[in-house]
This record gives sequence, C-alpha cells and structure tokens, in this order.
Amino acid sequence: MEFGPIFRSLLRNRARVVVIVAEVALTLAIVANCMSLILDTRAQLARESGFDDDHMVLVRSNPFAESLNEEEVLNQLVDSDLRTLRALPGVRAVSNTSLEPWGQGGSITSVRLPGTRGEPLRAQFYSADPSIFDTLGIRVVQGRGFTREELEHGADAGPTETLPVVISKTLADVAFPDGKAVGRELAFADESQRLLVVGLIDRFYKPLGAAADRVMLTPGRTVGFDYGSSYLVRTEGDPGAMIPRMEKALLGAEKGRFLRLRTVPEMREEFHGRDRLLVASLNGVMALLVLVTSLGIVGLTSFSVAERRRQIGTRRALGADKGDIVRHFLLENWMVTSLGVVLGAALAYALNFGMVTWVSGARLSVPVVAVGALGLWLIGIASALGPALRGAQVPPAIATRNV
Repeated sequence: MEFGPIFRSLLRNRARVVVIVAEVALTLAIVANCMSLILDTRAQLARESGFDDDHMVLVRSNPFAESLNEEEVLNQLVDSDLRTLRALPGVRAVSNTSLEPWGQGGSITSVRLPGTRGEPLRAQFYSADPSIFDTLGIRVVQGRGFTREELEHGADAGPTETLPVVISKTLADVAFPDGKAVGRELAFADESQRLLVVGLIDRFYKPLGAAADRVMLTPGRTVGFDYGSSYLVRTEGDPGAMIPRMEKALLGAEKGRFLRLRTVPEMREEFHGRDRLLVASLNGVMALLVLVTSLGIVGLTSFSVAERRRQIGTRRALGADKGDIVRHFLLENWMVTSLGVVLGAALAYALNFGMVTWVSGARLSVPVVAVGALGLWLIGIASALGPALRGAQVPPAIATRNV
C-alpha cells in the first residue's frame, strides 16, 4: 500500500489536512450528540401514557357568578355536572379530578417510609373520585380503588388521619422492593400526613421529570371558586365530536361560568410540539453540517488534484493506471478523515459529558458514535470520488509541459 508516501505528502500540506480534520471532528461531535438527542426525544414522543388518550376530553369549569361563590353550591354544581355528562349518549365514564393527562403542569410531592430518614421519593399527587380508573381506562391490579365514603370523607381528613392512596406499580417497586405494597404506609417527607396504600395501578405516564411514571391518587374533589373544577370524560367515539354537546349541556345547567373543553389528543400534540420542533431543528443542523463538510472535502480534494497535475502525469507516464490514481486520492482522503473521526469521537464524548453534567440530555452511546463515524467515512469517500476521477483523466503528456 501507499501509506508512507501519502503520509509524507500530507505532512507537506498541513494546513489542508488541519482544515479537513477539524471539519470532520466538529461534524462528528455535533452530529453524534444531535443523533443521541433525536433518538431520546423520539423515544419520548413514542411513549404512551397508558390511558385511553384517544377517547378523552378535559373539561375546565371556572365560575364567575357571585351566586357560585359558596363551597356547598360548588359541590352541588360538581354533582350536577357529573350527572349531566354521564347522561350524554356516547359518554363511557366521567371523573372529577385534578389530573390532566399531557398537561403542562402537575403536582409533585416527596414521600418516604414512615419513620425513616432515607432519600425521599418524588411522585406525582392528584385527587380524584372513584370513577377515575374507568375514565382513564386503567386497571387496579392489586388491592382496590376508592369508595364513595372515602371520597366524601377525603376533604375533611385531618393531618392526624391516614389518607388512602392508589399508587403506580413503578412507585411501589421503588418504595417496597419486597413486592408487598398494598396495606403498607407511606408518609410525606415532612411527616405531615401518612398515606395508606390501598391499591396499585399497572400503567401511568405523565412527563414530569423523574416522577414521570410515579403517581399517587387520593380520593378528593377538584372544586373551588378561584380555580374552578375539572373533569375528564371518556367517550365511545371521536372525542372532538362530543365537545359541542358537552358544552351545550353544561351551560344549560349553569351559565355563570367559563368552560374550556379540549381533547386529550390535542393536549398531547401541544405538549410534544416543542419536542417535534427540536427534532426538526436538529435534523436541519445535521444536514447543514454534513453538507458543509462534504463541500469542504470536495473543494480541498479538487484543489489538491489541480495542484498535482504534473505529479499525476508523471505517475501515469511511469506506468500507473487510472485506478492507481483514484485509489491514491481516496486513500489519502480516508487517512485524513480517519484522523478527524478519532478526534471527533473524543470531542463528542467530551461535549456529551458537559451537556449531561451541566445542562441535560441523553448519554452518548457507542452505536451512535459508530454510525456517525461510518457515515462520515462514506461521505468522505463519496465527496473525494469526483475529484479523484477527474485526476485520473490527466494524460501522461502533462508531465512534459513547463506550464
């Protein structure tokens, strides 16, 4: 092989080599991290909540009439709304709850085993009535759900009383590694209230940091003059088609309030809007970097061919065929690209370490870097092939010319 002569030739053109190496290294470092972020984001986009999202509507009711500024009246209105919604054809289940699937906000608390001083566990915490499980389309796989008596008593429970909670299996696995969660107690991190686990649900996911799949549901009402009431409605068919009928029925029962009805699929699309924009932006960045790198390799290789026309002609006159010339330039490009790939891999991991440590993001995996390196090798060869083929067309007679 021609490694020795090519290497010595590269040493005589250090500036050109440094430019290509820098381009390839920076491209690999940025592209590998972009690919890692894209794969992680797409995994989040593909993750299901575990609920019957495609058949749910979120209803927000915010009163403004002074006649509704009393707790008893608002509680009666909640009961009336639940009856009104359940009576509509096409409605499978309705729940008064503070849980908003795919909502931008949420409630997070910290819990631990009573009497312990270990690191508290972060978990989402929502109130709901007993219909929440049918409304979400999830099952209580161990224990039980809530009772009507627990719902009525929940609002009056004092700090010395134990609140019943249904928790996600993921939270149970962390809090109770022995697999026996039902009938056991948890407590808020400040020991202000104890929580009795009465049941486990099999699925839950609402993106909210480290607590995305950990939840505690407790019996209670979502009602108030300032923040209003919220309901989740599970429909038989298209939830969007049900919204006008729901709004008409609810305003027919009470007009002194504002209503906002949204389908959960719409909320999911809005929630993921920034993630989809991120993926599109990163794809654009990668395409631009690859294009710039390819053009740089084409330009520098073309310049190298033009600069060495007499050298190519001399080699042709001494018996080198066109294949030898093409192989020389491709091998030269491969050596330079390989140096850039090695430096780029180190830079990619350094950049990823900084992102994960000081900002956020997914850890860079070896397959991602390997795919990026292979892609740049192929791009380098493809970019250098055209100039190399043009160099192979140089006639041997060029070696005898003075100009």
